[in-house]
Amino acid sequence: KKKKKKNKKKKNVDESATNNKQEEEAEKPKMSEEERNSIIQSAIDAAQPFSTRDAMVTPATKPEFGDYQCNAAMSLAKSAGLNPRECAAKIVDQLRPLIQEYMEEPEIAGPGFINFKFKEEYLS
Repeated sequence: KKKKKKNKKKKNVDESATNNKQEEEAEKPKMSEEERNSIIQSAIDAAQPFSTRDAMVTPATKPEFGDYQCNAAMSLAKSAGLNPRECAAKIVDQLRPLIQEYMEEPEIAGPGFINFKFKEEYLS
């Protein structure tokens, strides 16, 4: 009889702990999208600048991909807390004003590649 009573007490304690944990999680306020973006931006701002080696820009493997391609977003995404395509979009947003005079709109392809193509008028 005593053994059953101990097991019953332990079961009640376990259930109580589980219920308390669930209540604590329910009480935690959810992070807003704005707060999440602010944290991500702070992390990006605090990150070390890229070196040319980090950029991973290479000649395109196929002409339909453009003139150059970059896969940096795939390796940077995890540390930025983004999926690779989101990371590529942020990279493109920052590059756009710097390259718009001589490059077509960069294209995000596949899991996070960024394809670059020179404007015809720039090359002529």
